[in-house]
Order: sequence, then structure tokens, then C-alpha cells
Amino acid sequence: MNKLKTIVFFFIVISSLLSCEKDEICLEDNTPLLIIRFYNAENPDDLKKVPQLKVQIEGIEGNYENSTITVLTDSIAIPIKVTEDITKFRLTLNGNDEDLDNDNEDSLILNYIMEDEYVSRPCGYKTLYYDVKTNLMEDDDNWIIYVEALADPLNILNEKEAHVKIYH
Repeated sequence: MNKLKTIVFFFIVISSLLSCEKDEICLEDNTPLLIIRFYNAENPDDLKKVPQLKVQIEGIEGNYENSTITVLTDSIAIPIKVTEDITKFRLTLNGNDEDLDNDNEDSLILNYIMEDEYVSRPCGYKTLYYDVKTNLMEDDDNWIIYVEALADPLNILNEKEAHVKIYH
């Protein structure tokens, strides 16, 4: 009887080990964010921080916030829409301070071709952006002097380097 208990115990242990699946945690890359670096228009090689930057994405309620958008920043990483082939960003200089009179909002529009790529079962799909075009909307008081894509054609496939330079 003792031998039977031992055999049953080992059978249960072996069965439970064989039925385990590997962890389904997504550790791979997801849909890349748009990386923007801000530069000094007078000295184009120098990074220049943007005071009190506020970023809004048209069609998404509220302001986009994360730890990279603080009081002063010279670069940001922001999401691009995966449901449309156009994303409009409103970048507001001094937008995060209490004084509304000093706010200066400029709009940057991205047009792109989207392609979904299968990553894995736990991660699902990620969206890649090809042939990205940038367009700065002109107004009477642009704080952004000009926008430069860092590749031609610009493809946003990862977050390893900046995609766009904004000079101000």
C-alpha cells in the first residue's frame, strides 16, 4: 500500500510539472512612441529645454503626461494613434503653469502608413509607422521655428533614437 501511495504521489507531481505552461509575460517591444528632441534654433547643435511644456493629442481627452514631461524637458516620447493614419499634437509652451496669458500653442501633424506586426501570443500585435510626414501648422505666433524628420523616409519602428527634431 505504501508503494502505491509513492507511485501515485510521483504520478501527480510529474503530471503537474508537465502541465505547466511558460509564463505569458510580454517582455518584447510594443508599438513605438514618437521621440522628439528639442533644439536651439540659433545654435542648431544645442539641445534646448521647453519650459512648462504641455502636450495634447487631438481626439484623446486630457493632457498626455508621463515622467518625461516635466517643468523643463529637451525630449519627449509620446504615443501615436493606431486607429487612424493621422495624429495631431498640440504642443503648448508654458502650458503647465498657472498664467494662461503666456501660453503659446503650436500644432504638429503626422501622416503615416500603419502596419501591424505580430509579436507573440502574450504581446499580441504592435503597430509600425512607415513613410511618416511631419507638418507644422503655421499661425501668427509660432514658438516652434521648424521641424526636421531625422530620416527620409521617416519610419518609426523602435524607440532607440529620436525621430523628429523641433527647433525653437
